[in-house]
Amino acid sequence: MKKGLRAWSVNALLAIGAVVTALGCAELGLRLLYPQPLGVWHQDREGLALHWPGLVTYLPQFGHVVSINSDGLRDREHAVPKTDGMYRILVLGDSFMEALQVPFEASFPSRLERELGKTTRTPVEVVNASVSGWGTDDELTYLHRYGARWQPDLILIAMTLHNDVKDNLRERFHRRQNGVLTNGWQRTLSSPEFRLIELKGFLASRSHAYQLFLRARRSGERTVEAQQLNAHVVELFGATMSRELAKGLEITRLLLERISVIAAQRKAKVAVVLLPLAVQVSGEASEGLIERVGTARRASVEGWPRNFSKSPSAKRRSRRRPARFRTRGPCSRLYRAGRRRPRSAGLPARPRRPGLCGLADGRTGQQLVASVGSGGDRSTRARTGAGVRRSRTVTTLTAGGSAP
Repeated sequence: MKKGLRAWSVNALLAIGAVVTALGCAELGLRLLYPQPLGVWHQDREGLALHWPGLVTYLPQFGHVVSINSDGLRDREHAVPKTDGMYRILVLGDSFMEALQVPFEASFPSRLERELGKTTRTPVEVVNASVSGWGTDDELTYLHRYGARWQPDLILIAMTLHNDVKDNLRERFHRRQNGVLTNGWQRTLSSPEFRLIELKGFLASRSHAYQLFLRARRSGERTVEAQQLNAHVVELFGATMSRELAKGLEITRLLLERISVIAAQRKAKVAVVLLPLAVQVSGEASEGLIERVGTARRASVEGWPRNFSKSPSAKRRSRRRPARFRTRGPCSRLYRAGRRRPRSAGLPARPRRPGLCGLADGRTGQQLVASVGSGGDRSTRARTGAGVRRSRTVTTLTAGGSAP
């Protein structure tokens, strides 16, 4: 009996050793011959995505080293509390502000700090708290949980219509209920769940073999997500607005209002900056979107992305309802020309909406900015050119504008 148990133990150890050796060789081979893009993120106990504090890693997909400071920010170290006389700007955004694709010195927050240091007498410090994949919902959550630590004088919200509105529809931390903002579905993770998530994040940020596994596993999901995102962009520039998009815009407005309330409580100002899409400033990009939108069209119902169906009937419907477009002005305005709802069907007509970002009237440089004032102004207003629009709680900077 003892000999059998001893033999079983030896075989088990040999098998484990062989697996570990094979994984080690695979990891070493991938690092040398086929390095994978590594992550720099994990999440807290409540599910908010953050950076690994103190992480320094080389990202082969971008060709440079990325450093995360001790507070989990893609930034240099900042004093807590801030020094006397310092004007501090807290930047909240997604991958555009995180800017892993370029060295930190070339990122927007770093360049903003340098340029303001040259033109202002008051010392200015910019804290970059942006994380890839964040929407306005995540930014409000970070501001509520960690924002007070930085004592900001100005909270700069960098938004893009490309995916922020779509991200807010996930309603993870906040959701709309009866016209007001309430807690979302995200719950606090149990200790075993949190440890498992932390282990996955640790492997994703350090193991090339694990990243290759994730890449193979999620290849189909990424294709679907890209097609759905294209469909979302098409709808943003369409002549009609679906119920889902209207809901997303309403949730975004409520989130911005909550941010302005928190800022007012902390005696800070808020600036919302809209980042233009490539299709708004590049004719080649808009033409490319038109060429790809046939695929995105199959991912949408009434202009909104859906889960892909591989049923023959769904494929026949998608072939019968092609997407058609026409252009107007210097930018392409996209129109969907599928079957219109018959009046006899008893369905409500889809509401018409103003065009976004200058594509409606042919002007370039126009931006849609949510003006969230303390007086309850809930309208969205279009503004052309550079400049600053103030309310009692929010300062909105349009492209090319400068702080007063």
